[in-house]
Amino acid sequence: GDTTITVKFDYTDLPRDREWAENCDPNGVGEDECPNFPLDPLPSDWIGFYPCDEQNTVPPFNKEPDFWAFTCYDRSCRADPVESATSSGTIVFSDDTIPGFGGGGSATTKSIAQLEAEGGGCYVVLLNKIDGFSPPPYYNLCEGNELMLPDKSGGR
Repeated sequence: GDTTITVKFDYTDLPRDREWAENCDPNGVGEDECPNFPLDPLPSDWIGFYPCDEQNTVPPFNKEPDFWAFTCYDRSCRADPVESATSSGTIVFSDDTIPGFGGGGSATTKSIAQLEAEGGGCYVVLLNKIDGFSPPPYYNLCEGNELMLPDKSGGR
């Protein structure tokens, strides 16, 4: 596909009163951990794209994202040293550069082109921890903007 999505992020010093998807266990399990999980950047933090209607599930965003990447973007940096965490930057998501595990290369992800061929639609960007209530949902560091993927279904 030819669609690119630019994501700018900086969570070097993320405040507790940030905009975030409050997706802790609705039954209170792990309430000591969520919403009180550490906000410090880790190499395993990642950016995911979810259909906007996932905000209405209980808890919100309780499925895997349609496509995603670690904040280091071009590889799996999950096991890298803590001090190597990417806490700010600009990432340009495109089907040509998303790692295979995050965009169409697994049973739970799709490429941007696939999503557009299926009708596109509204997506929300989330910055998440690798940990979470189940997961999914994953502990959300902050909720980003909404964007529209174009409908390239050809009226199907």
